[in-house]
Amino acid sequence: MFRKEFAEVIRDTGMVPVSDLRPLLASTGSHSISELDLLKFDYFDDVKFARTVAEKSSIQYLDLQGASISEDIICLLKKSDIIRFRALPISKTSKEVVIAVFDPSINDCKGELLTLLQSSVKIVVISLSDWASLYETVRESVDELADTVKELKTKDEDEGGTTIIGEDDISDEVCSYVNHILAESYAKGASDIHIEPYETNVRVRYRIDGTLIEAIAPSPQMALPLISRVKIMSDLDIAEKRKPQDGRMKLQIGGKAVDYRVSTMPTLFGEKVVMRILDSSNLMLDMIKLGFDEKQLTVFKEGINRPFGMCLVTGPTGSGKTTTLYSALSELNDVGRNISTAEDPVEFNFNGINQVHVKPKIGFGFPMALKAFLRQDPDIIMVGEIRDQDTAEIAVEAALTGHLVLSTLHTNDAPSTITRLINMGVEAYLVVGALNVIVAQRLCRRICKGCIEHDQSITVDELVACGIKAESAARLKVYKGRGCDACTGTGYRGRVAIYEVMELTPRLKQLVLKGAASDELKRMAMAEGMSTLRRSALVKVAQGMTTLDEAISNSSHDKK
Repeated sequence: MFRKEFAEVIRDTGMVPVSDLRPLLASTGSHSISELDLLKFDYFDDVKFARTVAEKSSIQYLDLQGASISEDIICLLKKSDIIRFRALPISKTSKEVVIAVFDPSINDCKGELLTLLQSSVKIVVISLSDWASLYETVRESVDELADTVKELKTKDEDEGGTTIIGEDDISDEVCSYVNHILAESYAKGASDIHIEPYETNVRVRYRIDGTLIEAIAPSPQMALPLISRVKIMSDLDIAEKRKPQDGRMKLQIGGKAVDYRVSTMPTLFGEKVVMRILDSSNLMLDMIKLGFDEKQLTVFKEGINRPFGMCLVTGPTGSGKTTTLYSALSELNDVGRNISTAEDPVEFNFNGINQVHVKPKIGFGFPMALKAFLRQDPDIIMVGEIRDQDTAEIAVEAALTGHLVLSTLHTNDAPSTITRLINMGVEAYLVVGALNVIVAQRLCRRICKGCIEHDQSITVDELVACGIKAESAARLKVYKGRGCDACTGTGYRGRVAIYEVMELTPRLKQLVLKGAASDELKRMAMAEGMSTLRRSALVKVAQGMTTLDEAISNSSHDKK
């Protein structure tokens, strides 16, 4: 809530009318910083204000425009303490910690900050806008997040009067541990949580940036109650241990709603549980930020903005295909279009799009959903995956009869997608008539910005062997991550996509009709300017986004 002491500081400057301050003083949110609402006033000059209060209070003013502050430094204070003191650590030496504030009256709390930080403290004043920008990077600690974990019941559960079975048998220790791993995995940006029982121990792992990393394991005695706790939260049958089960749970963590898709599998020493974290706040829908280069993005956008035809995204499981499709749908979503999607399962909800969760177990699969969509006056149809001939044929038919169809396939690259469709039983002339564009993609781990450094171990010969021209290889600087606390010592943090975007040009269509193999199609596409997965990966290496190892492991060498 708004500090009254700060209100007095503002009155002394005369820069904000008392009438505008009253609504801010009435704010009672204990987990918000209503002082930042001052930035909403058009007349408020926050830099002039910061300089004025710094001068009046004899505290140094610091301009942080363009400064880079490490998350490790900011995390010296818990988020709850940052909110309480309106104070952000911005640098640390062996002698002192520099604390940035916008409210100089915080200087009275210097003693408490000294106790918390176990170090001498220097207070500096920064502008409200600089402070707000830094505050956006603040994340709760795992312990703070664990305290906020709360179950949210979906409408179906509320209406059905779901009964929690055996909750009294779950100890507080087990509940606390489950909350801890849910909070820790969320804080670290994990995509999945694995709970694996063995004969004498239980292993818990998080999938972070595509790689599994071990978490602190529970005691072996906690194995059964731990898995039961997760099953209870997911509304699964805790008595059924012989068959796989699928469930879902919705939690609130750090004030945000997070969905989890839960799968159990009976193993030799108990049930293994995998929880897929579906956090819509992390969903990246900006195509440029996803990793498309300018030319690729132009070709892809042209393909998805045609009134009809088929646009396919291909790649292995976990390569980001769904995110690319959602980005395309976000681009196309407007009030003038009827968009329907068939997904298994629906991962993220979008306002304005009719999303259908197919259920093959009851006979409602992709083919049936597609047939139903065609009777619903659609403009755009998204099919989660083309898995069989029926789905392929209906999707192609829809694309040829005035609808835009988006879907995915599991193929190694863009050209082999055409041969896959033909092998499924779709006639070549139908494939040629339906396809607009094909995108193949992979995800490379991104080098951690906190510990990036020049990788001097890579030789020019190695770069040439990967497909870089000798004259370019001699000038190219390759980078790697040294490993730090922010990236848990891996040298990587986050991922960036590499793409291969193939437009169905007239010459490519002729080759398809002649029955050309995928290698021949790829050579023609490259001759017409297509950037392959390997070339896209090497561009990311040259830009310092990823390492050469990641580029090689996620793309194959281009054959001449």
